[in-house]
Amino acid sequence: MQKIGFIDWTEKKLSLYIFEKKGNQYTLTDTLSLPVEGELNQSSLASLVKPSIEQIYLSVPLNLLSIRELSFPFSDKNKIKDTISYELEGILLGNISNYSVDSLISASADSPSGEKESSESGSSVLAACIEKPKLRGIISLFSSVGLEPIAITSIDLKFYSKNIKMLFESHNLGEKIRAEAAKEELVNLTINLRQDELSYKGDTERIKKSLRLTGILIFLLLLIFGSGVTMKFISLKKEHTSIIEEINAIYYNAFPGDAKIVDAVRQFKGNLNFLTEKKTILGGISALDILLDIANHKNKDITLTEFNADGENTIIKGTATSFENVDAFKNTLSSSFEEVRVMDSRLSPDRKISFSIIMKDKIS
Repeated sequence: MQKIGFIDWTEKKLSLYIFEKKGNQYTLTDTLSLPVEGELNQSSLASLVKPSIEQIYLSVPLNLLSIRELSFPFSDKNKIKDTISYELEGILLGNISNYSVDSLISASADSPSGEKESSESGSSVLAACIEKPKLRGIISLFSSVGLEPIAITSIDLKFYSKNIKMLFESHNLGEKIRAEAAKEELVNLTINLRQDELSYKGDTERIKKSLRLTGILIFLLLLIFGSGVTMKFISLKKEHTSIIEEINAIYYNAFPGDAKIVDAVRQFKGNLNFLTEKKTILGGISALDILLDIANHKNKDITLTEFNADGENTIIKGTATSFENVDAFKNTLSSSFEEVRVMDSRLSPDRKISFSIIMKDKIS
């Protein structure tokens, strides 16, 4: 529920009507009045300040306004607003740009219906004018005690607009009638003198302030989030470096012959695959059986110095006392191996015969 204050300023007193707004309904809940002696000041306004009031409307007395009655050949409110300044030029003291102006369609005293005078052919309009310096001073005075009005109207103009002659007569309207008029103003303003550069900007400023605050909060959240992400990134980077160092250390222990590590994981996999393939090749070879078989065929004149088996061929190297011993050894091996061939045989400086024999296992 929203609390709204309506300040009714007359020549003799100030009245504050406090309304509670629920939906589109306004209910008068309290009234405060105080006499006006001389010019208004902050001290006289201070007693009207109520912390629970969210919005303030102000009605000014007619003696602060310059009222002019004008006739227009049309009744469209927008057209009247666009052209009224030209109509007022020359009939107000000074330049029209120095005035804040609003208007309402009035009713003629001799209009039989008593309704606002407006027709398709034209309309009678009351223009309410106030010098901008004077209006600016009023706004500043009320704002200085926390009572800045969001709209400035005139209850008296509302009552007497039906007969402009009544504006110049003294009338004493009761407080109850004025309070009801204030309630009607909250629903539909008769005029609002806060125009153009003097229009109410409180809501806009509050929105800007709220947006600035929201922006600051978002920035702080992003800063906190960014700091957290940065710290997490630094932590992960350190952890990553530590893991890489551990992997490299493991790799060096496994393959000390590799001097340079570019990608330890990929190099480890490559070396592991190579060893696996080598194991597969050598897995089916019984090296001890082959060596035993060869040893059984050689005689005392043969000395073996090297043995190599790759899964397909077996190569043996050694020395003999003569070429005949080499041929005899080759023939002896032919009983256990296939395709036995002497690859090389030559006389060494120590008068021994160096030889190399290649052969294949027999397929069983």
